[in-house]
Amino acid sequence: MTLKYKLVAKDIAQKIDDQVYTDKLPSEQELINHYQVSRNTIRNALNLLYNQGMVRSIQGSGYFVNTSAQPGELIVNGGSKKGLYDLEKADPISSKVLSLEVIPADQEIATRLQCPLATDIYHVKRLRSNSKEVVSLEDAYYLKSVVPYLTEEVCRESIFNFITKTYGVEIKNGDEFIKLARLTKAEADLTGLEVATPALHLTEVNYLKNEQPFNYSKTLYLQSDLTLYYHVSNYLN
Repeated sequence: MTLKYKLVAKDIAQKIDDQVYTDKLPSEQELINHYQVSRNTIRNALNLLYNQGMVRSIQGSGYFVNTSAQPGELIVNGGSKKGLYDLEKADPISSKVLSLEVIPADQEIATRLQCPLATDIYHVKRLRSNSKEVVSLEDAYYLKSVVPYLTEEVCRESIFNFITKTYGVEIKNGDEFIKLARLTKAEADLTGLEVATPALHLTEVNYLKNEQPFNYSKTLYLQSDLTLYYHVSNYLN
């Protein structure tokens, strides 16, 4: 059962995505009245949104939608675990499924997903584009025990949206490793770009609530003027 403050936070986050809230959020009391919950529930919801970088707090003034300090750029909020969903509001992204298959986990996948060798894994390779350019080339791996059914139709849309709604998967946290890469010939052939074109290479492992990794992906981000945004808190100081 999802905790009440998480349901409130998700609803506020959706309102931010839908641009119902574009600047200042309603006051705590207004949110209490709207959701018919306690003050602690509202504060926990706001803290969750703050920790994910979706809102900022100004003492004495309340909470505000956290907008980019670099207007005009394309922003992906890495903390929200929504990936390219953030960009689709500006220009819808389509996915071409290059391959969809069930494979046995090799040593690399087994290590990343902390599963035995030869465990059944869904492997999805997608080329994602908007109306102007290629956005990304993605290799993603999912534990079939957690995600038992995928189709090409699902993979042409948001896989994460599908698995959270269909299988109730809650993505608790993730590890992300970012480096600068250059396209190999095989990658250039798939994307239609030149060999050695610079790309942002993101390796990502996502975890369930019990800290079991269920998804491992390697994505080349190719979109121009793309910024990855992360809200960082240091609780050791």
